[in-house]
Amino acid sequence: MSEHITEDVVDVNKEETGLIAYFANNAVAANLMMGFIIIMGLISYNSIQRQMFPNVEINFINVQASYPGAAPREIEESILIKIEESLKDITEIKESVSRAFRNGGRISLRIREGEDLASVLDKVKQRVDSIGTFPADMEPIQVTQAEFQQDVIEMSLVGDVPLEQLKPIANQIENELLQLNNVSLANASAPDDEIAIEVQPEALKQYDLTISDITAAIRRYSANFSAGQLRTDAGIIAVRVENQYYNGEEFRNIPVKIGANGGRVLLQDVALIKDGFTEGERYFKYSGQNAIFIDVKATKSQDTIPVAESVKAYIEEKNKTLPQGLELKVLVDMTYYLNARLDMMLGNLIQGSILVALMLTLFLRFKLAFWVMVGLPVCFLGAMMMMPIFGVTINILSLFAFIMVLGIVVDDAIVIGESAYSEVEQYGGGVNNVVRGAKRVATPATFGVLTTIAVFAPFTQSSGFEGAFFYNISMVVILCLVFSLIESKLILPAHIAQINFTPIKENGFRDRFNKAFFGFVNGKYRRFVEQCVEYRWAVFAFFIAMLLISFGLIQANYVRMVPNPKVPHDFPSISIEMSETVSDQTTIDALKTIEKIILDVEQETIDAEGSGMIRDILAFNRGRTEARIVVPLVDEELRLYDTFELARRWRERIPEIAGMKSFSIQDDVNGGNDDGEFGYLIYGSDIKTLNAAGRYLISLLQQENGLFDISSTIDPASKEIRMSLLPVADDLGLDISNIARQVGLSFYGGEAQRVIRNGEEVKVMVRYPQLTRERFAELKYTMIKTPTGQEVMLGDVVDLTEEPGISYIRREEGYRTVYVWGAIDEEAVEPSAVIDQIKDNLLPKMKEAFPAVKTQLGGTIEEQQAQQDEQFMFFWAGMIMVFILLAVPLKSYGQPLIIMSVIPFSLTGAIWGHFLLGIDLSMMSTFGLIAAAGVVINDSLVMTDYINQRRKQGYDVKTAVLEAGCVRFRAITLTSITTFAGVLPIMFETSLQASFVIPMAVALGFAVLYATIVTLVLVPCLYIILLDLTRPFNWVKSKLTTHTNVESDTTVLTNE
Repeated sequence: MSEHITEDVVDVNKEETGLIAYFANNAVAANLMMGFIIIMGLISYNSIQRQMFPNVEINFINVQASYPGAAPREIEESILIKIEESLKDITEIKESVSRAFRNGGRISLRIREGEDLASVLDKVKQRVDSIGTFPADMEPIQVTQAEFQQDVIEMSLVGDVPLEQLKPIANQIENELLQLNNVSLANASAPDDEIAIEVQPEALKQYDLTISDITAAIRRYSANFSAGQLRTDAGIIAVRVENQYYNGEEFRNIPVKIGANGGRVLLQDVALIKDGFTEGERYFKYSGQNAIFIDVKATKSQDTIPVAESVKAYIEEKNKTLPQGLELKVLVDMTYYLNARLDMMLGNLIQGSILVALMLTLFLRFKLAFWVMVGLPVCFLGAMMMMPIFGVTINILSLFAFIMVLGIVVDDAIVIGESAYSEVEQYGGGVNNVVRGAKRVATPATFGVLTTIAVFAPFTQSSGFEGAFFYNISMVVILCLVFSLIESKLILPAHIAQINFTPIKENGFRDRFNKAFFGFVNGKYRRFVEQCVEYRWAVFAFFIAMLLISFGLIQANYVRMVPNPKVPHDFPSISIEMSETVSDQTTIDALKTIEKIILDVEQETIDAEGSGMIRDILAFNRGRTEARIVVPLVDEELRLYDTFELARRWRERIPEIAGMKSFSIQDDVNGGNDDGEFGYLIYGSDIKTLNAAGRYLISLLQQENGLFDISSTIDPASKEIRMSLLPVADDLGLDISNIARQVGLSFYGGEAQRVIRNGEEVKVMVRYPQLTRERFAELKYTMIKTPTGQEVMLGDVVDLTEEPGISYIRREEGYRTVYVWGAIDEEAVEPSAVIDQIKDNLLPKMKEAFPAVKTQLGGTIEEQQAQQDEQFMFFWAGMIMVFILLAVPLKSYGQPLIIMSVIPFSLTGAIWGHFLLGIDLSMMSTFGLIAAAGVVINDSLVMTDYINQRRKQGYDVKTAVLEAGCVRFRAITLTSITTFAGVLPIMFETSLQASFVIPMAVALGFAVLYATIVTLVLVPCLYIILLDLTRPFNWVKSKLTTHTNVESDTTVLTNE
């Protein structure tokens, strides 16, 4: 059967029209547009914010309650439950977690994505303010919004002097830092001051006084009063009493009792006055010396680099004027790491650009390659110009997006440039020929870019913690691609039209390369594809088999799947939390134990290797139960092993520490989540059952391989002394609230007043001496005053019993809960496998032992699972958009499926890439695959479009398919090689910090390489397979049509 073939006749003299032709004929317009984009981009680049990672929206509102002297159960019943009830119908709140401990409680409210935090904050404040039944003695409730702040510099004021002497200097440094031009957040972590008036019980008895009398005397004599105003001819004169005391020494002479004969009992006669830090032991050590920690942060929108530069200049100057033996030492300078990361990414970007340029020069004429390469800065600076409008900053992820897009933005220019050049080769130079060449592929090239944009577009709506990461990458890719469309359609043809291509020298490099290249394409490649098309089903089966084998690699655990690649920390830290029942000294002892182990491991490393890992070490306790150690390491190139190995050595050495509730090492840059890598929420109504179930789950988890730092919110039972009234108390007119108030004032202490001293609020506390308060036996001898003024001993009017109590209560969604969490050693186990193992084996065991409790997955892994589901949904949304964008220009439902079938096959390349380089598949790999999907669709589209053009001219399918492969071979291989070359440097980046982006580069690079083979070999086969599959339908259709025609002819004859 011979088909009618119309040769592709070209009217060389025909004047081309349209937008491409306008710009090609008007080089001034094209050059002005290019100049504008480049200049605006450079201005934006110099002023844009630079960060390590993009800003993460923190959707939290915190409600803080302080009720001195109250037990957790009182806090829960009288404060937290009331607040929970008042907030439960605010629909913007996603979840609430309440915690009650001694002396206070707090509620963390997580707000749904996309809600206006300011209006939710107002709602919460109104609801809390409308509760009128809070206890009278509690302090006002604080409702605050948690804000994202960037770490800039952490430093310490170090010296071998007591903390009492360091504090005023640290406060002065804090004030001076805040006066620097661009510093708006600085904080010195110094202990709070307190004036303690410790009253001797014997002296009270001797002078017939109570603690309330002492408190009243202090309030009377230490105060400023306004006594009105005098109106005079000279104006209004204020009358005031200025008698406020500000330090302990001044309080000594306050009269607490004046006798009838004028004799005075002064405060110093009945009490010991201490002016210093609040009660408790403190430990602040920087590499063995006393220290006070000072940190400087930046607001969400500030650029951290200028902030750090002004702080470092201040430190240098301040150290010259500090007293002898004191020094400000930088613990962590975030901008040092930030600059190193950004320089690393920029270095990779430049290396990638050079490789792309080399590849282009190899395949195309130098002048053409040069103008295609000019497209890179135009696209990048165009994107840079628009980034601030879309809230994208320069950070590791946006820079990686530029690297990822290196090879992709030139694809468009390659396809158009290559087509225009082919036209010039065939018909000679001139604007018309260039425009015709560009127009020939303009449609598939434009739709190719639009499909890549469509793949990324849904990801700009990502939510959750990693949503900001995906938004940054997607936005940069989309902006670069939009400018690549502008550059390749409007600017590039104008430049190619100006090029005077000299004839290729015979036997020169270019001539020999072209002959060899086209000889291969039209010889070996064409014959190979011919064979493949002949045995198309076998070829299809082969590619399917390769895909199944690569899935087998994942199933057999040769390539593991992890949620996110772990990035080793430059300054790991250890946080510990002790149970509420321990003393300050126990916490400090635990801290010292851990600090000694860190130093021992360091010494062993120095002995074995000759150098160490640690630059400095800062250890400090925070409050009575918490402590932290920060360990900045030496520079990356000097480290003998990575942070994970160091943390592993620490963990192996740390003994069982009595009273330790939670222990965690933050050795991963993206870790440090309070909820752990994985966690389980156990909830029910009975706290004892919950605690028992939690302990049982901890014991099961500790036996599992690959889990460590198992912690929980369970506190051991504390001691409580319960008082119950004896009948004699009623006879004396005493009630339980009166007795509780008097005992509370004596033992816990009463607050007489607060004074502002050096900008700090200082409490004046009146109470018994510490020794008296610590002795349980002393309690029953406490003197209680009856309403008639008579004194009786506490032991005579109440019965005292010691019972176990509760020291911590956690509530979530209206239930009492216990949270158990921990970390996963991803080198030993696969996170998803661990979660399945816990879900299938451990939780059923716990449910069997404690049927009344329920569990729920929490922690980072829960968020990542939700994120993966969202990614999956976005991927399908992108695919639907791609299908529509392909079906429209191709005017077919079947052909887009051929083109899109390349996507699952490209997965084979990505999996093998991970396997060969020994990298785990992670959420970052999926992003590389998404980018690859965009590229491979472009290649297949260019191929399919050419086949369609040839078929329209009457060529038979096989000829059209073979010709398409040969004609488009250069453009397809070049787009793939440039994409691979662009990400090649980052694949082999040795910097530890790059491990976050390497999986993306590997997935993209290898998927595109493999997809090239798929496009050049499998797509021609699939095109004909599609026709094979439509044959039965066409046969049925033709039979039906014939049958209908016969019937209509018969009807006509009958009518005649």
